Amino acid sequence: MTNIILPVQLNPISRRKDRSVKLSLETRELTPSEILALMALEGAEMWVLLSHQSENLTPESVPNTKPELGIKSRSERLRDVIFVWYKQSVESQVFVGDFETFLNQKLDSIIDGVKTKLHD
Repeated sequence: MTNIILPVQLNPISRRKDRSVKLSLETRELTPSEILALMALEGAEMWVLLSHQSENLTPESVPNTKPELGIKSRSERLRDVIFVWYKQSVESQVFVGDFETFLNQKLDSIIDGVKTKLHD
């Protein structure tokens, strides 16, 4: 993956409930190749180096390790939510069995529901 260095302006910074921070960056007008390069990075975890104009900015300044944001994938989030559903179903005696059986039943049900939305 290549580095992309663009001049940006840091605009609204908003605090989140989980104590993380959401940053909003605005760029100058971008070329089509710069836009494509940014779009290829959308959703990826990465390092961001913020520097004033007067400071010497180099790609070597970026750490050479994988960034870990601790953000769960959608499949991990779905599995976690189904696990809570499983625990509640066991506690209320609606379901008796192990989590893998419950998970497979619920995922099959979700898949079947999506299949009904498909056109022939």
